[in-house]
Amino acid sequence: MRPRHLLLVLACSPALAHAQDADRAWSFEGNVTAASDFVWRGISQTDGDAALQAEAGVAHASGVYAGIWASRVKFTSPGDEDDGIDHEVDYTLGWARELADGIELDLSATRARYPGALPGYDVSYTEYVASLSFAGYYTAAVAYSPDIFRLGGKGIYYSAAAEYPLGDSGFGLKLQTGWYDLDDAAGDSYGDYMVGVTRAFGPIDAELQYTDTFSYGQALSDNLDDASKADGRISLLLGWSF
Repeated sequence: MRPRHLLLVLACSPALAHAQDADRAWSFEGNVTAASDFVWRGISQTDGDAALQAEAGVAHASGVYAGIWASRVKFTSPGDEDDGIDHEVDYTLGWARELADGIELDLSATRARYPGALPGYDVSYTEYVASLSFAGYYTAAVAYSPDIFRLGGKGIYYSAAAEYPLGDSGFGLKLQTGWYDLDDAAGDSYGDYMVGVTRAFGPIDAELQYTDTFSYGQALSDNLDDASKADGRISLLLGWSF
């Protein structure tokens, strides 16, 4: 059984933008992303294979927003029993507001679902996220699920991220690290980190990233994903926004 995504949003992993058009009460945004490997919180969600992802959302000037995100997933490896899951769909409802100059609070709830899951393999879950962005570069977040992956226990993910422009080169640097407290649900916890380089090529946003985990022990390998999916890996993401 695999640990479920998501999230997206900060860790997200893929996130809905909340920028508001000052001349309209409502705004609409979306994006399509092709990824050489879908990695979420340090774990491959496609067993190292490529994934196509899409997202669309609406936002109101009040800060309220809603979105839907979908991606190909593959939790089984060759020789594993079929789980019936080949994609994930996330529904998100949230509210974002600038509290002070350069400080933004974002509160959201996401329902991650796996249509087609065979009996005994449905790991759909609900997660609540609070994030704080500040100083133009930094974001800290906490994500909480009362019953993560339907394991009968809670999961809490703490994360911190930063994104910097690299001078006038057009390149950007992204850094992220997190700690996933799964003691209650899976008997252990682990950490992950990501280093990415971004660059826009006309309408296409490209990101090359390296991800890895630490302290991913046997209990997690038994209850969630095999430890091989938590190994360090390089992936390329190409996105188009509309």
